[in-house]
Amino acid sequence: MSLHPKFSGMVHPDDVRLSVVLDQAHVIAPQSVPVVDKATGQTRYVQKYGDTIENTGATVYAPPTDCGGAFMSARFQPNNNCYNYSCDIATNSFAQPGRASGIFLDFPPTGEAVVEGAKADGLQWLGTDYPVNWLKVGNGHAVALLISPANTRLGWPGDYHWVRYDQTGGAWSQKDGGDQVTNFDFAGNPITDPATADWTVNQGPTSQSAGADVIVTYDFYGYLIVPHNRVTIL
Repeated sequence: MSLHPKFSGMVHPDDVRLSVVLDQAHVIAPQSVPVVDKATGQTRYVQKYGDTIENTGATVYAPPTDCGGAFMSARFQPNNNCYNYSCDIATNSFAQPGRASGIFLDFPPTGEAVVEGAKADGLQWLGTDYPVNWLKVGNGHAVALLISPANTRLGWPGDYHWVRYDQTGGAWSQKDGGDQVTNFDFAGNPITDPATADWTVNQGPTSQSAGADVIVTYDFYGYLIVPHNRVTIL
């Protein structure tokens, strides 16, 4: 059996539950959305495990009620990733930056490619300085993007991670892939600034790592703003 690591943002091509398919007959989810790939012109089917639920108000760290509780294990936790949580939109499809517009990310995901996909979804680039002037705006919330570079020797293809600023409460929180929502970084510390938090994580073994766990780090890339009511992700 081929081993593949855990991802915070990306979907492994061998993940039959969450990967996109070219033939609707291969969809196993209860819902699917056809999307035309801008690069190839092919129609791909994005698998969805529930209707999209969006929070259009101020962000708040309240996992049981956020997006109707969709990020909780009792509902759609494994089907929503860090991008879903940071945008505060539960698509139940492990959303990918740009996919709603026909942009499909490849491995390894670069910061530039992820940002371009996010901008196609409606997010706006802020830069690398701490976005102090954007933390309390009423019509959008700040997020931070992190990138983990590929390590081909260990079979790590690279990944991205997003962190969200919660306007009610004034702190940061995140969701590591299909895991639970938390307001701690990967080392268990409160997140005061994503740029300086600890983002080293054990992503499990790969076929190339000879059974050893792969320890990777997600590096800070920059801040973006998620305008409320003007973002579409899938």
